[in-house]
Amino acid sequence: MMTVVILPDEYLSHEIVEPQPIQSATLSANEISLGESFEIQIQIENKNDVADILITSVAFPEIQEIGKMLEIVSYDYTQSLLYIELGDKINSGYTKGGQITAQHPSIEAYSRNVPANTIYQMSVLITPQNTGIFEIHIKTIAIPHTSDLSHYPYDGVLDYQDEFVTVYSVTVNP
Repeated sequence: MMTVVILPDEYLSHEIVEPQPIQSATLSANEISLGESFEIQIQIENKNDVADILITSVAFPEIQEIGKMLEIVSYDYTQSLLYIELGDKINSGYTKGGQITAQHPSIEAYSRNVPANTIYQMSVLITPQNTGIFEIHIKTIAIPHTSDLSHYPYDGVLDYQDEFVTVYSVTVNP
């Protein structure tokens, strides 16, 4: 059996949409004492082309649950913040599809129908509950996920979803 599909010229000549997220983050401190808080300010810009969806994931690999250690100071993405708990089923492999189990908690900020050159920001106040190195993993994905540029960062540390993340850390002293 053979299927023949005839597409109008408008479909054949249409360029592929290639959104390109760029992210930056700033920590209020690199070192704190237990019981103190620090703030991370995250800014995302969608470059190049429109994105149907723009997702920023802020993950906390050193903890088992978010609890009361996190306070959202500011947030201007167009959709509500999503909290991911350890063990939740989450999407992975944006070009292939699929689901995996979350290995640590995270928050996901997202906006829909994001024109090129649009900027979003989020600021999070974090109060770690233990001493040691407190890590935060941040990544941004633009959908449609049409190329490596649809994901930021483009290289570096891989997370459990086999996606690159930018790692930020704060030392928590006794």
